[in-house]
Amino acid sequence: MSRRDEKSVGLVLVTYGSGEDLPPFLESLRAAVEPLVLEVVGVDNASTDDSVEILERFGARVVRNRENVGLTRAINQGAAELDTEWLLIANPDTRLDPGAIAALVETARADDKIGLIGPRVSRLDGSPYPTGRRFPSIGIGIAHAVLGSVWPANPATRAYFGNPVTSVSDVDWISGCCMLFRRSAFDAVGGYDERYFMYFEETKIALDMHRAGYRVVLDPSVEIRHREGGSTRHAPFRKVRNHHRSALRFYVDYNRGTPWIVLTPLVAAGLVLRGALSVLRTASARGR
Repeated sequence: MSRRDEKSVGLVLVTYGSGEDLPPFLESLRAAVEPLVLEVVGVDNASTDDSVEILERFGARVVRNRENVGLTRAINQGAAELDTEWLLIANPDTRLDPGAIAALVETARADDKIGLIGPRVSRLDGSPYPTGRRFPSIGIGIAHAVLGSVWPANPATRAYFGNPVTSVSDVDWISGCCMLFRRSAFDAVGGYDERYFMYFEETKIALDMHRAGYRVVLDPSVEIRHREGGSTRHAPFRKVRNHHRSALRFYVDYNRGTPWIVLTPLVAAGLVLRGALSVLRTASARGR
């Protein structure tokens, strides 16, 4: 097999009712990647809006799924269509600053062991969005799950989000809204774990990177902006179900082979209760 072009970036863009978000994202894309070569593959999970048409007008190759196959499977489908040195996974509800992706590539080139790198993330209003997070211990995970929505500044949530990173640093995992992979590292871990329909999929692939001997890095000198919930605002109850199911799956994957695995039934019960409360809050908010 010939060596991949080191100046090539392949973007996998998964869409699901993303027509509102796509135009501003695509407008920011080329300037973020230049002077590198860009290839774009869109994978559409049965959108009912004009997501596919927008992608095709942009010049992307599009894989059309007849049903929503989930985020991880769709990403792997798109990755299979690309043979670039760098693989970018970005949400349609992000905005990329000029030079952002090229700068991430430049940082990652410094060390062949960097398998995954991400930028500093801000919300559209400029406030910081947590990334560069820790894998949660059982205590921090439970406290964050219980307190995070009612007391955002509680010590467990602050510990889970980690301290702000001010220089290029190794972290446990980064936000899935913008992740740049060295393609050889992505292939080495087998891509995304398709048991995760969505949520915690970025945490799991970061864990796989660590276990395979690669570095996961955050470069805070690079910033992108993120509109939260763009891919899930059309199906809030599915969001609650998938989030809690994936949380339990990650707990098992992370703790397999450790004494903490015996607490799985307790964690499952707690997640069922938290999920029920989330459904009630979501229903109340929609009613209002």
